[in-house]
Amino acid sequence: MGQTLRLARYLDRIAGRAVHALWLGAVLAAGFQVLADRGVSPAALALFALAALPGLAGLQLASARALSRRASRFIMALAWVLPALAATAALGGPLTFAALVFLAGPAAMAASGRQGDAALSWTLNAIAFSGLAMLQLLGPAPDATILASGSVILALAGFLAMCGLVASARYAGRLNAARTEVSRLRPAASAFLDAPGPLLAVDRDGVMTAASRAVHRLIPGVPRDLTGLPLEGLAFDDGDRLAIRDGLQSVDANASVQGFDFAVRGNQGRARTVHAVQARSADGLVLSLVDGEAVTGQAQAAPESHAADHAEIERIRAERDEAIAASRAKSEFLAAVSHELRTPLNAIIGFSDVMKQRLFGPLPARYAEYGDLIHESGIHLLDLIGDVLDMSKIEADRYELVTDRFDARDVVETCAKMLRLRAEDQGLTLSTDAGSDALEVDADRKAVRQILLNLISNAVKFTPEGGAVAVMARAQGDELVLAVGDSGVGMGADELRALGGQYTQTHSSLTSDERGSGLGLSLVRSLAEMHGGRMTVQSVKGEGTTVTIRLPVLVDARGDVETFEPLAVHEQIRRAQSAGDVISQAANSGAA
Repeated sequence: MGQTLRLARYLDRIAGRAVHALWLGAVLAAGFQVLADRGVSPAALALFALAALPGLAGLQLASARALSRRASRFIMALAWVLPALAATAALGGPLTFAALVFLAGPAAMAASGRQGDAALSWTLNAIAFSGLAMLQLLGPAPDATILASGSVILALAGFLAMCGLVASARYAGRLNAARTEVSRLRPAASAFLDAPGPLLAVDRDGVMTAASRAVHRLIPGVPRDLTGLPLEGLAFDDGDRLAIRDGLQSVDANASVQGFDFAVRGNQGRARTVHAVQARSADGLVLSLVDGEAVTGQAQAAPESHAADHAEIERIRAERDEAIAASRAKSEFLAAVSHELRTPLNAIIGFSDVMKQRLFGPLPARYAEYGDLIHESGIHLLDLIGDVLDMSKIEADRYELVTDRFDARDVVETCAKMLRLRAEDQGLTLSTDAGSDALEVDADRKAVRQILLNLISNAVKFTPEGGAVAVMARAQGDELVLAVGDSGVGMGADELRALGGQYTQTHSSLTSDERGSGLGLSLVRSLAEMHGGRMTVQSVKGEGTTVTIRLPVLVDARGDVETFEPLAVHEQIRRAQSAGDVISQAANSGAA
């Protein structure tokens, strides 16, 4: 990991100039080969000189100081349109191999580590490509002055590959550093959060940046997340808000001031006096809140207790600093994943979608296949990143449920429709049974949909051709019972014990053609528990699996109901398989 970090730091220093030097070398190598094969001509020399201009400009402007100026950044992004224009003129239009040259500019900027410049380059290249493509479609195609040779294709492919390697190395170093920092500081953050006494971290403007769980026991009714709220918001009335403001100012002006008093809203809405003992930190203050009555009772305590209090305050301050650093490192990690991966992924998905839909005409068969594969892989990777970010929000207690009333049967049918085509493509039968009575629930519609989509997707993924997947929804007491069963490979006892952990994949998932993040069932379990529910899994090796979710969210509880047996879902599966066999036999008879 240390070598990866050192490599990332080294690439941060030289990436800009190295990438542009690499482009200049690739253009010169391809140019010499083409001119040697086809002879020297003024037009060819002009085109290769135009293509080489970004490399020459980058060697002068690629440093961070130069590119910080808006004009220089725009000139650099504009210069990367020139190779695409040269390729368009040389190869007979943008709807040829020249289309791939439009990716060179964004790739170079992304490898240089400047996402803003990459976005600008992507925008200019997209505008140029769209305009030239429309001109070619509306008018006669220009004649190619130079045919795409193996050396040109090899040079462009090598440049794009090197940009990808450089960007991957840089991002891997940053992510590894963030993971290391999070792992190192997580114990301190947990200690601050679970401290026995109420602790508040406050910045220099009096805004709360962190709070221990004990604060909610001292001050019932405060918001679940106090981050970003002013400390004055805890005051009982206007007079206490003024006391907090004066106390913070006194502490800031005089280091000898150890604390101040103010009233908060305690049990049954009554005023409750608390004493805030302060300790300075690099970013503000750490306040230890003590019940005012306890302070009065301890006023006659022995003087030696002050030394112990001071030591405790110093320990709390150190823990607070580490907790804030841990929170910052985790935020940087999530920001790196979201920004550094989603930004280039969106560009890849956008370009490949244009190629996949053949918006500007047909492509050669091999290039069309590659475009489809790039688009599918990009969508899959974006979904995996979304799972990681959702799980991180749940871990950080930032995932908030937004509940409303709806019929759970509608969500079941919607999820089944979304995945039925995929199931049929794999030769599976997907059936649903949500009953005839309405299943009105008070829950987070998005979370329930995510639960069902993850479960059905897993069932389809690990069920071989000719199998079946069944989805059932029932009411039992005050619980909504959702069950998804399949006739797939099943799992053994050892696999069941490990199932549901974060980033955990069973043996069956490792042998599948489709891979995931290992977060699917972990997300399902977490979303169910946030609703006060639970998840159970039953599986038989070689026969199939049934996952059951019980959520206490029914609006109208039902007393007299039959006990729901999860493995009874397999009776649905057997009926679905029989129906599928009958349809297949009928189709074969008709064909005969």
